[in-house]
Amino acid sequence: MIWVIIAVLVLGISAYFGNEYRLDRKAHKLNSGSEEDRRLASELQDIARKIDEGKYLYR
Repeated sequence: MIWVIIAVLVLGISAYFGNEYRLDRKAHKLNSGSEEDRRLASELQDIARKIDEGKYLYR
């Protein structure tokens, strides 16, 4: 039973930080694109920053 709880906690934590990393990586790729891509990259970086600050929860 305790292994199930530990597994759920590990998966939850890794999903939370994985999402933030994915947004940052995608924003970095979009920075070299068109004006619209750069605007989207800025928004993704803002979301990733807010996740880091704890303002958004992973869903």
